[in-house]
Amino acid sequence: IDELGYLPMSRQARYNLFQLVNALYEYRSVIITTNKEFTAWGEFFHDDNVVVPIVDRLIHHSHIFIMGGESYRLRQKRQG
Repeated sequence: IDELGYLPMSRQARYNLFQLVNALYEYRSVIITTNKEFTAWGEFFHDDNVVVPIVDRLIHHSHIFIMGGESYRLRQKRQG
């Protein structure tokens, strides 16, 4: 799931994401990219009752990579 949090999520989208994460939990890998820290997820979910179980399932058994630096898209545009 790319750019989670880029846009606010509707109630149906929050429900669908929860159902997806819940169905995949302990069975499949999930990769999410976002520029938001977990503490800020409430800003785009607008529902802490959904954020907590989603984050709980995502971080259990997880490997979290925090990346920094300049956007490669911006760098390519400058070189381009």
